[in-house]
Amino acid sequence: MNKERVSKITCIAASSLGSSILSALEDSGLRDTFVQRGKQVSLADRAGMFRLVPRVELEDSAADIYRFYAPPDRAEEICARISDFTGLALPGRGSLFVEPAEIVRGAPGGEATPSPESGEGPIHGKGALPDRLRLPSGLQDYTALTCIVQRGQGDALARTVLEMGLCVPVVTYGQGMGLRNKLGLLRITIPVDKEVIYFLVPAADGPLAENIAVHKARLDRPGQGFIYRCRVRAAAVNTRMSRSRRRHVASMEQVILAVDSLQGSTDWRRITAPSRGRGGQTDEGPALACLSVICDEGRAGDFVRAAMEAGAGGATLMRLGYRDLPGAAAEHRETSPSHARETCDLIVPADLTDDILAALADRGLFEPEVYGLVEITTVEKAVTYRG
Repeated sequence: MNKERVSKITCIAASSLGSSILSALEDSGLRDTFVQRGKQVSLADRAGMFRLVPRVELEDSAADIYRFYAPPDRAEEICARISDFTGLALPGRGSLFVEPAEIVRGAPGGEATPSPESGEGPIHGKGALPDRLRLPSGLQDYTALTCIVQRGQGDALARTVLEMGLCVPVVTYGQGMGLRNKLGLLRITIPVDKEVIYFLVPAADGPLAENIAVHKARLDRPGQGFIYRCRVRAAAVNTRMSRSRRRHVASMEQVILAVDSLQGSTDWRRITAPSRGRGGQTDEGPALACLSVICDEGRAGDFVRAAMEAGAGGATLMRLGYRDLPGAAAEHRETSPSHARETCDLIVPADLTDDILAALADRGLFEPEVYGLVEITTVEKAVTYRG
């Protein structure tokens, strides 16, 4: 088992930008990426009956969620390349953010992501970054929230955060695993199909968005789901919450982006007052970690059971696609006959991480034919029903 400290970069972009994103990753010297299907949700004005009473409806647009890993000292450079190739700074195109992570995988030899400390291989890209590609405001502090609810219950929550002007929700789908099996006959009351909703909000408004989600989705009640939040650094954020007709030379989203650049942060548009505990600190409870287990399709269930035996709670299973990039050296390409992958996210106390990793290793996650890895990130806070 080998651990690597990396920057996890997540890019949520309109599906039409797929070729541009892959070109940017190849140009940066990255070897591979994981891709997940989803949709970005916004509000749209619709003409009502006889065009007399207009109405506002939710509108979906297809999106892809890219997940890849890079050396920490190259994260901002790679984000700048992606932003330049795709025009993510334009409202409505997508979001791009970075967070520190650890990657745990098997013994060296054929792995897709190189060690950031090695200083070797194609990960170092194609030369120095031109000044024109640098991010104008650097990376900004944001909070990323992940909310898991029962299938069909995400629309009301998405509409609420859109109407409050908090963010553009991103929705994908998964299946609940593990916890239902502990409930006996009661498990029939908890649907297996889940909606996974991602929110990216300015750091100052993270607690507010969390409270709204808990209240609206009733996450403090049994079997309704849960939410967790992480601190990230954003290079681009989709702010196009409404697709109404443009009536000026600049949209409101472009004006907000310009003010963000002038102010140097998003703190000027916070809608909540600072909340401080004793000594300026807040008590968010015990340290938590998110363990994302990625493996070949069809194998995740066995590893979730192993993690639960080591103390983990429930998990959410989602489908991924693995993409190796044309510029990757042949010796670093995966040889799996299928590029279909599964990922399970487990939120666990940080002090259980080593025990769960050992259980996963004993169950064979890091064997070559499984194509398994574990991504570990820090969770700032999680909320669910505790009983």
